[in-house]
Amino acid sequence: MSGFNPKNQSFYVLKDKKVLLILMPLLLTPAAYAEDSVVSNINSEQKVLPETTLAPIIVTASRSDVEREKSPQTVQIIEQEDIEQQLQISSNSSDVLSNLLPSYTPSRGKMNGSGETLRGRTPLIMIDGVPQSNPLRPTGREAHSIDFSMVERVEVVQGANATNGMGATGGVINIITKKPKSGTANQHFGIQATVPTDTVDSDTFSYKTNYGVNGVQGDVDYLLSLSYEDQGKYLDGAGRQIGVDNTQGDLMESRAYDVLAKLGYQIDDDQYVQASINRYEIKNK
Repeated sequence: MSGFNPKNQSFYVLKDKKVLLILMPLLLTPAAYAEDSVVSNINSEQKVLPETTLAPIIVTASRSDVEREKSPQTVQIIEQEDIEQQLQISSNSSDVLSNLLPSYTPSRGKMNGSGETLRGRTPLIMIDGVPQSNPLRPTGREAHSIDFSMVERVEVVQGANATNGMGATGGVINIITKKPKSGTANQHFGIQATVPTDTVDSDTFSYKTNYGVNGVQGDVDYLLSLSYEDQGKYLDGAGRQIGVDNTQGDLMESRAYDVLAKLGYQIDDDQYVQASINRYEIKNK
């Protein structure tokens, strides 16, 4: 073995070992994947994974480019089921809001909503995004501008903001009216009567009736809702009539009616136009 050099031979042997060590993971990887695949196939044949129901995903949007975690505002949605439950107790819209919103001032039972605040400040009340007043000309009647039997939900943004206009120092209360449902003519009729349990008298008798029809025909949808309410006198614990506020107006001994009409047209998949009108009136007897 002429030219044999043990040092060189040992060097090549060491180099071959390094090459083998580097190639070992590549050589073993296909085998590992194949084994996992076989185990996965066996498990899928022997055991069926149970169905899992994921929690609802809530998506919120704002006109301002602010992350929700950094925004001081909180949003609360009052669903139609909660509104209908409260209407069985009282038809007063202020009672509905105060019973479902801890930050809303309890109602005084007056036509005027002066003194009723959200988080201690005056809220901006809107119907389908249309403000009912502004601080330049406040009326105090904003809370009594629609019959809540025509309301689908109420969106409440608590916290001062100016994105929806002036007057939202306490927040925004956006009243969303009902939408037409699929079908040619969906009709609803309801009647409600209230009589004190201790004193049955025609002067304390209250009743309310409402009717609605809506539908969708092709690209056109429509909605018409009517309501009429007659409220009697209110009595105290001793059965005596409560005094009437002639300045601001009381909800007792009053008559109210409301007419809501909506007509919409679907232009295409991305464009929709709608016209609506709401006429609400309440008067003392």
